Amino acid sequence: MVACVVPPQPSDQRPFRVGKHGPAFTRSGDGDHQLSEQEELYLISQRTQPAHDRQPVEGADVEADLVPELLEQYLSAQRRESPRLRSMGRDELLVRTNVVDHATGLPTVAAVYAMGIHPQQFLPHTTIKAHAVPDPKLRNTVRLTDRAEFSGPVPDLLDSAIDWVHKHLMHGVSFSGGHGYNTSEVQMVAVREILANALVHRDLSAASFGSYPMLIKQPTKLIVTNPGGLWGLTERRLGTTSPRARNAVLYKMCSAITSENGTRVIEGHATGIPEVRRTLREAFLPEPFFKDEVISFTAIISSSSTLPTEDLQWLRTLPANQVLSVAQKHALVDMRHGNEVTNSSYRERFPMDSVEARDELQELVQYGLAHVTGAGRSTSYSLGPGSAGGSNTNEEAGTPPSVRSVTPTSDQERVTHALRAFNEPRRRADIAHATGLTENQTYRVLKALIDQGIVATDKDPSDKRAYRYFLNPGSLNTVLKD
Repeated sequence: MVACVVPPQPSDQRPFRVGKHGPAFTRSGDGDHQLSEQEELYLISQRTQPAHDRQPVEGADVEADLVPELLEQYLSAQRRESPRLRSMGRDELLVRTNVVDHATGLPTVAAVYAMGIHPQQFLPHTTIKAHAVPDPKLRNTVRLTDRAEFSGPVPDLLDSAIDWVHKHLMHGVSFSGGHGYNTSEVQMVAVREILANALVHRDLSAASFGSYPMLIKQPTKLIVTNPGGLWGLTERRLGTTSPRARNAVLYKMCSAITSENGTRVIEGHATGIPEVRRTLREAFLPEPFFKDEVISFTAIISSSSTLPTEDLQWLRTLPANQVLSVAQKHALVDMRHGNEVTNSSYRERFPMDSVEARDELQELVQYGLAHVTGAGRSTSYSLGPGSAGGSNTNEEAGTPPSVRSVTPTSDQERVTHALRAFNEPRRRADIAHATGLTENQTYRVLKALIDQGIVATDKDPSDKRAYRYFLNPGSLNTVLKD
């Protein structure tokens, strides 16, 4: 078998066409999809930093259409940051801080959207649309319930959306150590970060007119979709870079203004996605699923039932326990209770493309934790011989000789010690060679360390399509031990 990895191409050269004037395609794990004319226009518009949030809003007025309290919050924050701004008159300050367009004297899109009394008067596409999907087991002719629309400036939109989601989440009580704790099917911290990102990083160009942010609550998933794909980074780089803002002015405003409860809309330090991953991991929930679809971006948070203490204890005895994803662990628990897992059932429960699902399930087979039967669409996975736990050798775990199964702590220590010895960013192949791990194992360990904030990435100067890995200096003292 011959495999190759084709990394995303530079945004200033997209879209790539088949031939000089042929069609352009986007590649996903499930195949090639031809771009529509609108999708091609989106890619062309992203060749440079978007400035749609700086455009003037016809018919709007600063004094009549902006919320005075929000405007003052933003201007005060700007004055604190710059001594030169403190001595300026109000009219000049409004221009210098991009509240007002200097050429027309009209408020900008960012100002109206972030701080407007009713932005939807001028920008109707900033309305949020939401609905819930009934449980298929209970559904008759009802396709959706509790349809809702939310309007107002960004802080109001965020608060309204959070309240709506909270109303539709299942809540319960879990017991540990003789104490009862209130639990929610999804962590609200993660929900808030996903919603804030959708509002602030959405596309505001004319191409998005008629496209709305969408909130969909399914029985086991929360789906958040916003107009416009990623700008300045890829799905793979989410949560591992410095701040990247499609709407730079809006981003600045939303990092200064607060909602009615006094919390900022965003922190403005690229901490949101790492926080989402951390809170979901601590709640033993699957990682969020992100999908860049060129003209839109979707984030999905999946909920899962709390695992019994007995199952959690059993998982801790398995080889590679900490390297496995939460989705893999839930699949193993299902297998332990006599259920077979297929590629489609795995994807239905934990959103991902078919290639990623196959790789994760095959990895369980490689570790000796699962047994595969059938082929093609009839392939299914059940509990394997290595699931007895408490063993770290290939022979005892039932792992094929070509796949080494060791304790997760050992794998993570090997990688972190190798990176420390390199003392400079290195490619994954270099790390695999230094540790004796396979490329696939190295990828899984690095992914886990990135999620924990221990490892960071950058691009290789000699090959802009490749990534290098290095230790995050701020995490070494608290996480790594010699």
